[in-house]
Amino acid sequence: MLMVYSVLGMGLLFVGGVLFVNGLWLLGYGSDDDVAVFNFLTGLITFLIVLYWAFGGDASLGTPFNAAGTMLFSFTYLWIGANAYRGIEDQRSFGWYCFFVALTAIPTGYLVLLTGDVGLTGLWWVWAVLWAAFFVLLGLERDEFTAPVGWFTAATGVLTAVAGYLMAAGYWPWG
Repeated sequence: MLMVYSVLGMGLLFVGGVLFVNGLWLLGYGSDDDVAVFNFLTGLITFLIVLYWAFGGDASLGTPFNAAGTMLFSFTYLWIGANAYRGIEDQRSFGWYCFFVALTAIPTGYLVLLTGDVGLTGLWWVWAVLWAAFFVLLGLERDEFTAPVGWFTAATGVLTAVAGYLMAAGYWPWG
């Protein structure tokens, strides 16, 4: 089980970094091209983890459930990267994808809670709120929430990066 957390931690360290950068980008700090590169890199890293968990056999110790949850992240960052690179203004479709992911993240958090990992459960529920915020911002085109969503994204990035670092270093879960 520790191998699963180590691999997950590696991915979440990059997810945290890209969330922090994306939050600052929403606040007007950063260019589309630079953000695209980091999103593509994070999407690729998490997708490689998905492939390892989904098709790696017994050696990976991952499950299709682990792979499916991580794929939500992979597709998110690949889509953001593509939109940023192409300069897409209308992101309503991505916003509606975020609605789907938010709805998926809620029961995922509950299923993780059943394993006893309260910390990872909390992360899933924070991510559900974050994806819901992106649904409101992009899917419903509520631009007046750009600054609060940007700050929340950056803060979620810090939280996610710290959790990912602890997992990768072998200090998660506690106990």
